[in-house]
Amino acid sequence: MKRREFLALSGCGAFGLAALSSLGARPAWAQQVTPLWFSTLFHGGDAKAMEMIVKKLNEEQKTFRIDLTQGGWTEYYAQLYNAVVAGVAPNIGICHDFRFISTEPALYPLADTPAGNLLEVIKLGEADFVAPAWKLPQVKGVQYGIPLDQSMIGFYYNKAIFKEAGLDPETPPKTRDEFEKACEAIKKTGKLAFHPAFSSAPRWIRRAFFLLHWGGGGELIENNKAAFNTPHGLEALTYLVDMVGKRGWNKPGTDANKQFLAGELGMCFNGTWFYLTVAESKIDYGSGVMPTFYQKPKTWGSAHNLVLPKQPSGKANEERLKVAASAIKAISDNSFLWGQYGGHVPVRKAAQEDERLRSSDTWKKTLQHFAAMSQSGVFQMEPQHPKIVEFDDAIEPILQEAYNGTVSPKDALDKAEKAANDVLKG
Repeated sequence: MKRREFLALSGCGAFGLAALSSLGARPAWAQQVTPLWFSTLFHGGDAKAMEMIVKKLNEEQKTFRIDLTQGGWTEYYAQLYNAVVAGVAPNIGICHDFRFISTEPALYPLADTPAGNLLEVIKLGEADFVAPAWKLPQVKGVQYGIPLDQSMIGFYYNKAIFKEAGLDPETPPKTRDEFEKACEAIKKTGKLAFHPAFSSAPRWIRRAFFLLHWGGGGELIENNKAAFNTPHGLEALTYLVDMVGKRGWNKPGTDANKQFLAGELGMCFNGTWFYLTVAESKIDYGSGVMPTFYQKPKTWGSAHNLVLPKQPSGKANEERLKVAASAIKAISDNSFLWGQYGGHVPVRKAAQEDERLRSSDTWKKTLQHFAAMSQSGVFQMEPQHPKIVEFDDAIEPILQEAYNGTVSPKDALDKAEKAANDVLKG
C-alpha cells in the first residue's frame, strides 16, 4: 500500500497530507533551522491571531521554522490520534482542557519524554500562570500541556440599537431585571432583542443552558450521574426556551453572528473569539460581563493548551522534541498577541500584564471584561470527566428540540437525563 493510501485509510486527513509535504524534499531554510509542523483547530479570528504569532517567530529567530495548518474543529482530535498511530503527527498541537483525559495517550507527558524533562528545558511552571490554568492540562497530576488561554462566552450589545431603544449605550445590563427591560425596549423598535447562541449549532444552546444552570448553583454531573434535571435546571431551560417562544426576543434556527453583524440584533452571548470579527465590522458595539440571571453570574468557558503529540522513536525526533518545546515556550512568551488579536484571555501572567495588551483596543473593548470574569469566578468550565464529550453530544440535540419548541422543557430534561446517564454508566 502506498503511504498516501495508508494515511487516507487511517483517517489522518489533513494531518497526513501536511506530514507528507514535510517529509519530501527539504526546502533551503531547513538546512539551517529545524522545521516544525504546528496543527491547530483554530479558525476565523483565532486563526488570524495565531498566524501573526507564527509569522513573528519565523522572522525573529533561526532555531526553528513553523509550518502552520489550521481549522477542522470537529474532526481535529480523531485526526490527531490517528496521525500519532500512523507515525505522522504534527510536532505541536492544541488540546482543550476537557479533552486531556481522552487525548492523553497521544501526547507526551512534558516531564518524561524521550528527550528528557522538557519542563526543565523551557523553564516554565505553575508560578508563571494565573490559577488554576497550570493544572488544567494535567491527568492524575501529570503535565501534558502548556496553558495558552481561557476562552469564554461574554455579553455583546449594539450601541446604536440601545440609543434607538432609549437605553444608555455605555451601560449594559448587569441584572436579570435590567436585561429583560432592555430586551423589551429593543423589541418595541422592531429589532431583534437578544440571541443566546453564537451560531445555530446545537452545542451553543447547550452552553447557554449550562451557564444559566450554573448561575443558580446547579451541577452537571454528581456521583457519576446527570445532575441537571432539577427544579432549577427546569427553570433555567424554560427561561432559555421562552426567550424565543413566549417572549419573542428572537427566533429558533438563527445565530447571533449573522444577526449582530447585520445590525439587526440588540444583544447577544458571544465568545472571546468574536472580537476580531466584530472589530472589522461597521457595528458600533459594546461588551460587558455576564449579567446575573440567578444567584450569581456565570459563563461557560474552556481553555486551549499547547501540546507535543507523540512521534516515532529515533534520535532525530528526540532533538526535534527539544526544539518543539522551545517553540511552545516562544508562543507562550508572545501570548499577549493572542489576547490582542485573538481576543482570548492569555493565562501567562506576563502576557496579561503586558502593557502592549493593556493599552490595546482589544483590552479596552472586550478583554478587560473577559479577564474580570476569569478572575472573579464567573468563568466556569465543564467537569473533566472521561465521558464529558459523549455526555455533551448526547444531550445537546435534545436541548435544541426544546429550544425549537418541539418538546417541552420538562420532557427535554427527562429525555436528556436518561441519555446522559446511559453514557455515564456505559
